[in-house]
Amino acid sequence: DGFGDRPRVDAYFALIKALFAQNSRETDLMAQNIAESALAVAQTDSDLAQSQTELAKVKLRIGERDAAIKLLKQALSLNSGNVSSFKRLALEWLRQHQPDRVIALTDELQQRGVGHSRLWGARMLALAALGKTEAAQALLNASTFILETTVKPPSGWTSLDEFNADLSREITSNRDLRFERYGTSSAKAWRVDHPATDESSAVQALLKQIAEIAQKHAGQIAVGDHCWLAARPAKAELRSWCVMTESDGYERWHMHPDGWMSGGYYVEVPDGLADTHDKAGCLAFGLPNGLIGEAAAEAFGERLVRPKPGLLTLFPSHAYHRTYPHGMNARRMCIAFDLCPI
Repeated sequence: DGFGDRPRVDAYFALIKALFAQNSRETDLMAQNIAESALAVAQTDSDLAQSQTELAKVKLRIGERDAAIKLLKQALSLNSGNVSSFKRLALEWLRQHQPDRVIALTDELQQRGVGHSRLWGARMLALAALGKTEAAQALLNASTFILETTVKPPSGWTSLDEFNADLSREITSNRDLRFERYGTSSAKAWRVDHPATDESSAVQALLKQIAEIAQKHAGQIAVGDHCWLAARPAKAELRSWCVMTESDGYERWHMHPDGWMSGGYYVEVPDGLADTHDKAGCLAFGLPNGLIGEAAAEAFGERLVRPKPGLLTLFPSHAYHRTYPHGMNARRMCIAFDLCPI
C-alpha cells in the first residue's frame, strides 16, 4: 500500500512468476488466486490486459484451455500491443494445429500498426506449418539479415586472446554468476544476467564495439519493404547476458521477444571445435519441430554457425535458434545481447 496501483499490480505479477517456478499444482492454484486479485485492482487497460494474460497462463497450466483463450483474446482487445498475450494465444493455436488462425491474428494486428518480434516469429511458424516455406524463409531472410564477423581487439588490448581472457575473468568473477535459472532457454548452463558492471571494462568495450557493428549492419541491409526493416527503431537499448555451457549444456529453441536485433559473441570455445564437421557445439537457426511438425521444420531448413573465439553473430530477434551440446571437457562462453527498441 502507498505506492500506487501500478507497483501493486506489478508485485502480483512478480509473485505469480515465483510461484510458477515451484512447478506444482498447489502453487499454480495459488497463482490463480493472485492473478484474480490483480484483475480486481487493475485500473488501466494495460494493467487489466496483463492481469488477464497472467490468469490465462495459469489456466493453461491447469488445463483450462478454452478459458485461457477467451482471456487472451480479451487482453489483446484491450491492448493490441501486449506481447505476452499474443505469444500465449499464437502458441496455443499452433499447438492445436490451427496456423491459419495465427496468420489471421498477425494480419489483424499488423493492420493496427502492431509489429514486434513475437508477431513475426509466430507468423513465420504458421507459414511454415501451412507449407508456405518460401514465405516463411523470406521473413527470416537469413542470407541477408544474419551476419557472422570476427571482432578486432578494442583499443587497450594487443590481441584478441588477451581481450577474451579479460572478458572471461570478468564474467567468472561476477557476483551474479549462477547455475540454471527458471524462465530461460538455457539447459545445464551457467548464467550471468548482468555482465556489464562498472568494474567490467572489457565487457563495456565489447558492448561498445557490438553497438557500432550492429548500427553499420543495419544501415547496410536497410533496403526493401521487409516488415522487420520497417520496424527498425530510431533508438535502442543494448541489453546483454552471458551463457556458459560445459559438455552437455545447450540452448533450447527460442527467439528474443524483447529485441529488434540480437546476437552473441563467443569468448571461449573448446579447442578443436571450430575444426569439426558435425553439429556438435553449433548455433543453429531454423524452426522448432515441436510446434510445426518434423516435415515443416525440415522443409524450412537449418543454418549452422560454428563458433570460434572472437566470432560475433547478428540476427533478427524473431529468428528461432538453438545450440547443440559440444560434448567436450571444456567450456563454451557466449555473451548474448538484444538491441531493444526504446
